[in-house]
Amino acid sequence: MKFINFTALIVLCVGFAADEPAKAGVVQNDSSNLESAQSYSFVSRINAEPYEISVYVPKGATPQAGFPTIYVLDGGNLFGTFVNAVSNEGSSKEIEPAVVVGIESGSGKNGSNRTFDFTPSDLAPYEKEIIVDLGKNPKVGGYENFLRVIREEIKPKVAKLAFVDPHRDIIFGWSLGGQFVVHTMLTHPDAFSTFIALSSSLWYSNKAVFNQIPAFEQKVTASNQRLNFWIGAGSLEQERSPGMMQWPLDQKKLSQEITYVNIVGNTLDFSARMRPFFKDRKLNFNSVIFNGETHNTVPWSAINPILRFALPGGQDHQETIPR
Repeated sequence: MKFINFTALIVLCVGFAADEPAKAGVVQNDSSNLESAQSYSFVSRINAEPYEISVYVPKGATPQAGFPTIYVLDGGNLFGTFVNAVSNEGSSKEIEPAVVVGIESGSGKNGSNRTFDFTPSDLAPYEKEIIVDLGKNPKVGGYENFLRVIREEIKPKVAKLAFVDPHRDIIFGWSLGGQFVVHTMLTHPDAFSTFIALSSSLWYSNKAVFNQIPAFEQKVTASNQRLNFWIGAGSLEQERSPGMMQWPLDQKKLSQEITYVNIVGNTLDFSARMRPFFKDRKLNFNSVIFNGETHNTVPWSAINPILRFALPGGQDHQETIPR
């Protein structure tokens, strides 16, 4: 599904000057919540695509092991929201302080494409006919290289800007980004320690992620991988919102698309499939449906439960489903 970019954020520009990893100590910041937010632009050597990266570092003393880090896909939409929540709740001791990293498609001649970056495979033939909000013949299949960009280029840069705990890295994705997160957990469970998927496009490519579960369970069992998983959606994502009714799209096809993508139903089905494995292995898991929220409103209701789950360690295992 498509969503609207609500956040405009002015940040400081920095280059690639730092050569050494950051050390534990005290971060000197200005007075505002976004005082230590920095941004840099780069063209990846892996996929030749441009990206805009924004990094927030909490003020004050750093933990001995380093800060947890939250990587936010579609950072132009939600980086500022995450920063304000992490800053306020962290300073109030409601959650652990954390570094926040926003990852956004860059601009220019070879502007990066989120649909291409987030998708590991092509749409199913029927999906090419019914999914209208991705446009006609969307470019797909750039997932593996984009994951490499995060792991091999963005993470090392963040480690130079802030003293981070390499064992406490959290990935957040919304919509098609949520599908990216789920696919990453299932195929590369060692890529992050905590996976947060909101309003995920679990329908993608004939619900391919459901077929990846057995191999994931075998891999995690064999490696004794420790990880945390949170998944959620808004209860009203099964219908067109008033805003969607004004989108310049074929509304009949949009209704068919919403029925097909079945975000709430797929979220509940996927949760039911994953819950026993996480419970048996004593891994942190949570599934939440937010009553009264649409695809484009649910992130702002979900952010506090997400932060309480991820920082620290996911102590809340209660699940909420619509009655």
